[in-house]
Amino acid sequence: MDDLSSIVTAVSRITIFMLSALFLGWAILPEYRPLCNGLILGLATGLVYVRYLSSKVRGLVNLVISQERKRYSFGLITRICLVFVTVMIAAKVEQVSMVGTIIGVFIPQILTIPVSIVIGLRSKS
Repeated sequence: MDDLSSIVTAVSRITIFMLSALFLGWAILPEYRPLCNGLILGLATGLVYVRYLSSKVRGLVNLVISQERKRYSFGLITRICLVFVTVMIAAKVEQVSMVGTIIGVFIPQILTIPVSIVIGLRSKS
């Protein structure tokens, strides 16, 4: 369970670092503002997505440990709606790039793979 917390913490730190770089890029490069806006919106949503899913996984682990016979939901509809609302905002607002938003939503999920590999290798040694 500690590995899950450390993975989510590392992904959150990397994502916040990327967000700060994008805010700086938004301020310095005005011609790329729509792309930066889309990436900022997507990264923020992706970070919420990752943290929400990790809380659901923790809840499932606690349910399995307690050995209760109870139904459990991963909140799939909630996560789909979160991404859907983000894409609809990007579609409605002209200053936000749709492509940047979609890419930004997937970056934190993709980051979990190399982060978990690095954390796994560190914990082995």
